[in-house]
Amino acid sequence: MAQLLRIPYHGQLPNWFWQVPARVYQNQPSRPDENPAVTEQLFAHEAERNDIVLFGDADATLRLAGIFPENSSEAYFGFWETVNDASSNEAAFAALAEEARQRGYSRLVGPLNFSTYHAYRLRLGGVPSWGQFDREPVNPVYYPELLMGLGFQPVSTFESRLIRPETVLAVFADKDMLLRELGKIPYDFIPLTPDTWEQYEHAIYELVQAIFGANPAYRSVSFEQFRLLYNRRYAERLCPYTSVLFRDQANGQLAALSFCHPNFQALQLPANEQPVFERDFAKLPRKVLLAKTVGVHPDYRQRGLMSYMGAYGMVHFRERYEEVIFCLMRTGNYSLHFTDGLDYEVAQYALFGKEL
Repeated sequence: MAQLLRIPYHGQLPNWFWQVPARVYQNQPSRPDENPAVTEQLFAHEAERNDIVLFGDADATLRLAGIFPENSSEAYFGFWETVNDASSNEAAFAALAEEARQRGYSRLVGPLNFSTYHAYRLRLGGVPSWGQFDREPVNPVYYPELLMGLGFQPVSTFESRLIRPETVLAVFADKDMLLRELGKIPYDFIPLTPDTWEQYEHAIYELVQAIFGANPAYRSVSFEQFRLLYNRRYAERLCPYTSVLFRDQANGQLAALSFCHPNFQALQLPANEQPVFERDFAKLPRKVLLAKTVGVHPDYRQRGLMSYMGAYGMVHFRERYEEVIFCLMRTGNYSLHFTDGLDYEVAQYALFGKEL
């Protein structure tokens, strides 16, 4: 085993940080979406409110970021990639755990890249039929086994559900009442196009913070950091027929959001080229809708808006798509109920933790 390196982050990521995933995923069917320029900017932003220590080796067999947030009893590990070597991971995680204990943390949680706003979780089990969708956690199957061998256990679980074509008619029959009632509720429906995204960008940012702010391990981000991932280029990939903002007709406040777009993975676009719905949708060999981010402002919950947003998406689903994946829903979350009772294929994920 190569000598373990410990490098406090001071503004630049070392070369081996990028070499590790290239090595790990060279023979894997899928690999995480990672943009080096965005990752460098993210580290620079987050270094303002976290101490960050990198662990790895010059042979590029492992990388691991220890993240030490202020005013928290939990330290995080993130940006973890590794070959299947238990001894090197045991050494790296032991060093990270000891450092966390010395700093006064009582728990270690991950993989979590600073916040649940960014990439986190591991995919459990084998590769599902869809392979990989945009920003889905993907990893070699040995990752969960390595973590559990080091004493980590799942602390939160999630799932994605693929609804097959033969089930879609049943979805419509089951939700027929919601479809009829859509036109009667006191909300404006604002389709999300690149232009409307720019028009409501700051309000969308505030709505995202309000909806997801209470989620476990979520940490608020600045508007500048929000725009690293969610901006006009992101809006260009959204399906304008199924992505929507609900606006309260009484006061003009945004009450709910639904971000949906096709699964563009089959196009195998170059890493530096972002998908564009208007340009790329017709090229897709199979039209699979991803229901990615759906949520309701806390002031508007318990009014059925989650189901109404699902119904809104279905109005246009039949004429444009063949399948739908409800993506990355937390176990026990209300959003799971929309597909309860249906036949579906499921992929599962977990966030892991360990007491120190």
